[in-house]
This record gives sequence, structure tokens and C-alpha cells, in this order.
Amino acid sequence: MKMLNSKSCIECDEFDEINHNDELIKIGDKLLELNDYDCIVLQKYQDVVHKDIDMDVISDVSLWNLYDLAEFVDCKNGADLLIDDEGFLNLSVYGQIYEYKGEHHFNNCAFKIMPHDEDMKLLDVSGYILKGEPVKLSKKQLKEEKKSTLGLLNEMKNKVKENHSVMKEGKKKERGEER
Repeated sequence: MKMLNSKSCIECDEFDEINHNDELIKIGDKLLELNDYDCIVLQKYQDVVHKDIDMDVISDVSLWNLYDLAEFVDCKNGADLLIDDEGFLNLSVYGQIYEYKGEHHFNNCAFKIMPHDEDMKLLDVSGYILKGEPVKLSKKQLKEEKKSTLGLLNEMKNKVKENHSVMKEGKKKERGEER
């Protein structure tokens, strides 16, 4: 992963925090130059106590509103923006500190932000953010299970039988009767 901030927010003092926030604003402004792509977002806790919580999938997020994700979780100690090896943005949000087994830890939740086009093709925006290159299709794509024509017809046939069956509960419906 490549951190887009010069320093993590949890390592910042009050003077570094100003620079850190300016960096986040500049990245946000750069994203505003792109189309407001819909995004699939994976939310996963990273800290010791919460890491076993199941990953959530959030599907109603747009690229321009990615910082709104921090409002879903405890964001008391700030956020960092990173790019992973697959070219997707990651927002790492740090919450309050807690003690567990004699050690102090931050609540930490990571959001993997995967923009996609109208055809659900995932997009790699890392080149644009880092070098000003055009947005391209990501090497990682959602798996598409293709069904045969016969398989689709059988599936539709079963749906039609369920919804529009002439025989309901063993009784034949008469002509004109609601089905």
C-alpha cells in the first residue's frame, strides 16, 4: 500500500495535522476532476478487538463522497488515504483509544473504495491520482457467471410457473379467475 498523506494522522502533532488535512483536501479536489463514479465499498475493522467482525459491503457511495464514510465509524483521531496494490483507494479511519490486555490500541476501520462504470467494470484511479494518467479498467474485476441460454430459459420457466400457475393448491383456476 502507498500512503497518499506524507504522514499518518496518528503520528501527527497539532502542526502536522494542518498539513495532513490540507493533503486530504487536495486529494479530494483531484477526485472532483473525475466523473462521480458509483463505488462498491468494503468496510473492515483492523484493530485487535474488532478485527473478527464480518466485512460489510456498502454499495450506495459515490467517489466524490468518499470522506463521508468516516461518519459511519468512530473517527475521533482522523483518517489516512492510501492506494492498495490493486489500484483502489483505501480510507483508514482511527477512532478512540482503548486498552486491551495491558496495551493501548486505536479503533481502526478501513474502507476499500472500488469505483465502477455503468457496466459494473471496476476502475483504477491510482494512475490519475499519482501521475495524472487517465482512469483505466482495474486488473481486478467482479466475477461474472455466464449462464447458458437453456439455463436462463429454465430459470425463467420456473419463475413463470411460480407466479402465474393455472394450478394453485391443487385446484384448477377457471377462465377469467385471478391467478
